[in-house]
Amino acid sequence: MGKAAAQVDGEGSGGDIQVIARIAALLECLDPESPCLDTQTTAKVLGVGRSTAHRYLVSLEKRGLLRRRDATTYELGPVLSRLGTLALSRLGVLEAARPVMHELSREINNTVVLSVWGGRAPVIARVVPDNSRITTISVEVGRSLPPDAAQSRVFAAYHNLGRGRAASASHLRAVDDLGLRPVGGLLTASQVYAGGGFKTIAAPILAADGGIVATLAVIGLAVYMPDDEDAAVAEQLVAAVSRIGQS
Repeated sequence: MGKAAAQVDGEGSGGDIQVIARIAALLECLDPESPCLDTQTTAKVLGVGRSTAHRYLVSLEKRGLLRRRDATTYELGPVLSRLGTLALSRLGVLEAARPVMHELSREINNTVVLSVWGGRAPVIARVVPDNSRITTISVEVGRSLPPDAAQSRVFAAYHNLGRGRAASASHLRAVDDLGLRPVGGLLTASQVYAGGGFKTIAAPILAADGGIVATLAVIGLAVYMPDDEDAAVAEQLVAAVSRIGQS
């Protein structure tokens, strides 16, 4: 009877419910370098045929765990994005940053985002959009950032430095390679995307021991963020980070 019940429930020898174990294995494949799933990959990971793999993807889409990106690929869906944001919201920095982000967005008339480390890459945890212009940039909470993003490069520099350590010559060279520049005692980064269409400037939010806990970034259309104003925006960003640390 017990064995039959286990078979009906799809319980494996290790006590896992098989379908849960399969979904977990599937979702673990998603990372910044491979942010999507397709039928072929799903079939290989689960050890099933392509038709079964397709049914898994469609079912996950229906439940909001995945979202169809195009005809053949799927990415993280709204349910997982919400759950990820709930987990991230347990970090006190999100609440401390909320009023400062709104204030900064009004000061510079651009969107402000906060990212935290998601294990493999920074993840957008909070967004304060700029609504002062007709044309805006949409930034999705829960989205992982690529390695070349300004926020990613800031995290990389501080992870390399470590907590409470002075910068070594090799670290300073690494910072130079990442294209960071010091502003107000912090290392900031900028990035222009989409053929010059929009720009990001990012700065770190540090803990008392010097370790990085998040990044704060300004994102806007490049036409509204001219290069000759980058230094001033970076200074405003660093000042905002300082206010978060005092909250």
